[in-house]
Amino acid sequence: PRGTTNMAYGTFNFLGGRLMIPNTGISLLIPPDAIPRGKIYEVYLTLHNCPCRCPRLPLAGCQTLLSPIVSCGPPGVLLTRPAILAMGHCVEPCTELYYCQLEAQACYIFTEQLGRFALVGESLSMAASKRLKLVLFAPAACPSLEYNIRVYCLSDTQDPDRCLCWQEVIQLEKQLGGQLIGAPRVLHFKDSYHNLRLSIHDMPSSLWKSKLLASYQEIPFYHIWSGLQPFLHCTFTLERLSPSTCELACKIWVWQVEGDGQSFTVNFNIAKVRDTRFSDWLVPDSEVGAPALVGPSAFKIPFLFLQKIISSLDPPGTRGADWRTLAQKLNLDSHLSFFASKPSPTAMILNLWEARHFPNGNLSQLAAAVAEVGKQDSALFAVSEAEC
Repeated sequence: PRGTTNMAYGTFNFLGGRLMIPNTGISLLIPPDAIPRGKIYEVYLTLHNCPCRCPRLPLAGCQTLLSPIVSCGPPGVLLTRPAILAMGHCVEPCTELYYCQLEAQACYIFTEQLGRFALVGESLSMAASKRLKLVLFAPAACPSLEYNIRVYCLSDTQDPDRCLCWQEVIQLEKQLGGQLIGAPRVLHFKDSYHNLRLSIHDMPSSLWKSKLLASYQEIPFYHIWSGLQPFLHCTFTLERLSPSTCELACKIWVWQVEGDGQSFTVNFNIAKVRDTRFSDWLVPDSEVGAPALVGPSAFKIPFLFLQKIISSLDPPGTRGADWRTLAQKLNLDSHLSFFASKPSPTAMILNLWEARHFPNGNLSQLAAAVAEVGKQDSALFAVSEAEC
């Protein structure tokens, strides 16, 4: 429904524009002339905040969900140039080249058809891993001898304060009276078929004891690897041997294979109620709405100069002074075949630059890259930036 924090919408024409869902890193760039002249589209962008509530993804074998599930529409509308959908992912970077623009924490998808999108991957050599965030919570007050430490396991698709699953955890802990213990921890979860194991150690036995019957807890491999569980957690139930005990010091070990794991130190005073400001982690009400930028305000590159660059670099140039060299200077030369398949390769490159660098892109650096190709006056380009 309109007016929710996981949706953006706007009305666009041939001038294009941009939709953004606040605090998610998800955006849809509609380049100029992507919508045919004379047409007006009302476009929406939706983040499905819980994969388990979406229509079931057709994951097969060891495929894993690596990104949020995002819908944009209306489906079936005609786009004459690809729109660019940007969203976070939890792929651990590797040296392989990808046909899509896959960067450290975001991917950029060119599409001429609007619909539902998600990034799904499969490890061919069982060497891949995905980033997880482990988050620890405990009660802010402890009136009884029993004390619980809750460990949540989330896919690291964006900064934790931008993840809707993280927002749901915060809402849940707010109801439970919990407090965050330290910053979220990063864990690289490997495609090894091994479950994730968690155990607690180094508690002073004269002050505390664990009420767990087993030496460790497990989260099944497929529950994590599929990525379809919004957030997984386990609880360590401890007991104070004396009501006067206030200091808790221990280590939580997390591993898949013996000898290859990580430990997290827990050390705090349970008698001191911390001021857990959940408002710092939740999306403020002021950001609820439909953020849309329409026309020139959605782009860093002024439209007239965009057209000049396109007309200058699209034709094959002498000594390679064309769009191929620009792609190389912008580190986009792994996609030359894709750019070459489009009517305007330069437009594809510059549209991708817009998607990657909004709103803080350095237009002067782009102008310098264009000037180095040898066919554009960088000084003129810099003046146009100031004028706009």
